[in-house]
Amino acid sequence: MQEVDEQEFNCIDEANAIINDVKAHVAEIAISSKLVSSATQIYLNIRTIESATCCVEVTNRGFKIVSSQYDTIDEDKALRSEVLENGDVEPAEEEIFETPYALLDKISPRYVESFGNKLCQQLRQLQQMRTEFHEEDEEEEEEEDE
Repeated sequence: MQEVDEQEFNCIDEANAIINDVKAHVAEIAISSKLVSSATQIYLNIRTIESATCCVEVTNRGFKIVSSQYDTIDEDKALRSEVLENGDVEPAEEEIFETPYALLDKISPRYVESFGNKLCQQLRQLQQMRTEFHEEDEEEEEEEDE
């Protein structure tokens, strides 16, 4: 029983880590308060910068959109199947994303722009810190020379 509790805790921790990692690049993201999470799956509600909404199932297999509405699982998507030429019914291939970034890249064109802008901002900050550090080194060297 202890092991299951740790897995649930880890699942929630993982969801919170995902939320903290991408929240700057979406309009809204939160753990679903209505869909039941378990030790192996959790549901996230996401609203993109473009205002598109979806509910995403997060499991060890990856990230799968289960509905275009918060707190719901679209049974049509879950049960969608393909009718082959010979009349056999084959389950349609689920689109499962390995990372939240791959999912957001697919559903939110402005995600890439937002992510790139933040990365550029961080690189500028790093460059500014290096410049300031280099200037301090030069000042210390001048003081030692005097």
